Amino acid sequence: MRTVFIAGTDTGVGKTVVAGAVASALSLRGRRVGVMKPISCGGLEDARHLAASAGCAEPIELINPIALEHPLSPNVAARLERRRIDLKPVAAAACQFARKGYDTLIVEGCGGLLVPVRRGVYVVDLIRELGAETVLVSRSGLGAINHTLLSIEALERRRIRPAGVIYNRLGAGELTIPERTNPEVVFECSGVRSLGVFPYLKSCTARCAGRAALKHIDLTRWL
Repeated sequence: MRTVFIAGTDTGVGKTVVAGAVASALSLRGRRVGVMKPISCGGLEDARHLAASAGCAEPIELINPIALEHPLSPNVAARLERRRIDLKPVAAAACQFARKGYDTLIVEGCGGLLVPVRRGVYVVDLIRELGAETVLVSRSGLGAINHTLLSIEALERRRIRPAGVIYNRLGAGELTIPERTNPEVVFECSGVRSLGVFPYLKSCTARCAGRAALKHIDLTRWL
């Protein structure tokens, strides 16, 4: 089973939309796709969206092993809820997906890479815990260069080389100058290539999002 971790350069860049679209695209191409949101903070909407996108009927407890009530960083939410976050259920859930015969597991992180999970443990550490390949999702417009390069640096300090960056459009209309030039600038500075610019989809079914991913994102590595 191939495990692909969809990491964000920040909160609100569209990880859930892109992760769901990738899961749907692989499913449309005949892959049996599992999905996981290892840690959720503030609700199960992201996990349910991923499940619907992939057509994954596994129990929500498997898809989302650690669910926290407060929409805060995991360490703060856990403190308020008087819980200690143990990552063993995350690794166990991934093993269950493998045993069930899934071809690919799409994993969505929470927030950016250096969001604390607990003392000394960050979202980026889940990547190594799961032995996952990594795809970065960045906003497509102004601000993408800094956030993307900082995220790449955080990964490479841990000897994790991302497969590429998906630039997610957060609005409609013609591509702006930053949207047209950001992927090239990031590549020139880091050597990490763009996997495509994902279009803004105001309202779209899972199948529609999957087709958009097949059209706009280079998924050949996983097909």
